[in-house]
Order: sequence, then C-alpha cells, then structure tokens
Amino acid sequence: MKDFFRQLSFPGTLFPGTFSRRDIARVALPVLALGLIASVVAGRERPSTPVAEPAARIDTRLQSSSRAEEMDLDLSKLVRGGEEPKAEGAPAADPFARRSFSPAQAAPQAANVAAAAPAAPPLPFVYLGKAIEDGKLEVFLGRGEKSYSVHAKQKLDDEYRIDKVTETSITFTYLPLKTRQTLDIPAVN
Repeated sequence: MKDFFRQLSFPGTLFPGTFSRRDIARVALPVLALGLIASVVAGRERPSTPVAEPAARIDTRLQSSSRAEEMDLDLSKLVRGGEEPKAEGAPAADPFARRSFSPAQAAPQAANVAAAAPAAPPLPFVYLGKAIEDGKLEVFLGRGEKSYSVHAKQKLDDEYRIDKVTETSITFTYLPLKTRQTLDIPAVN
C-alpha cells in the first residue's frame, strides 16, 4: 500500500515527494469518520411525508334542467323581517353611514346632561410644602413646571384666586365659574 501512495506522488507536481504514515493517517482517519457518520445518518432518514393518494375525480358536467330547478333558491326568503324588497336599481344601504354599537340611550338622559351646570376642572396645583416665618404661614404649590409661594387673597392667574390659607387647607376660587375648591394640606410637613 505504501508503494501505491508513492506511485501517486508525481515529482515536481502538486504532491511533491513521498507521504509518511503519519500524513496518510491524518487524511484517512477524518475521511473514514465522515463516511461512517454519513452512512449512519442516511440509514436513519425516513421519508418526510407519506405519498398522497390522488384526489377522486369530480363530475363537472352540467346537470339536467330538472336537477337545476330543485337547487334554485327562493330569494324572497332572504329578505330580513320588516323590510320590503327593494326594486332593482335602487341604491342599497350606505355601507359608510355612521353607526353606533353602544346600547341605545333614552333622549331624556341626554337632556339632563345638557341641563347640568358646568363644573370646575380638578385643581391643577400640587402641595409642595409650607413655612412659618414671623408668625406668617407661607405655602408652596406647584403647577406643571411652575412653583408658587402663596398666601390669602392672592390671584395666581386668570383662572384661580386664593381665598383662604390655613395649616390644614387652601381654599381656591375658580374665576370663570366662580366656584370654590379646597386643597387639603398634610398635617406633618
């Protein structure tokens, strides 16, 4: 066998010289291992899907006229109850018409809602803290990114006025509706 590989080595070509047993083992062992693995894998494979039987033939020929009359639909039964069939050429119901899927509400309830007086919005102010200096109470409020230092009888903006400041609450007046609102202050600062 050694002579066989020596005959394969052509001097001056791609494989110059002779091969040692070590070189042959380096090439032959991985080739044999891959061949063994491939044969095991190929032996375990099963067909992925069973062969399907062809579908039965469907009779596509026209039926006799007596059979067709039995299969005709009575279109008058398709009209919903309470509706009269529309004449041909009459427009169908508008598919883009506004529809409401909520339960029907009585009209008097809507009238009561409209008659209710408008209410002031919830107070937009947040309590930040309080301080007592020289016997005067000063409360700090926040509204969005603005902060205020408030006392009684102070107008904050066009919407709110401070009427009364105590250690437990602040009384506001919502000027557009002239309604009073109260913001409670925590007892512990």
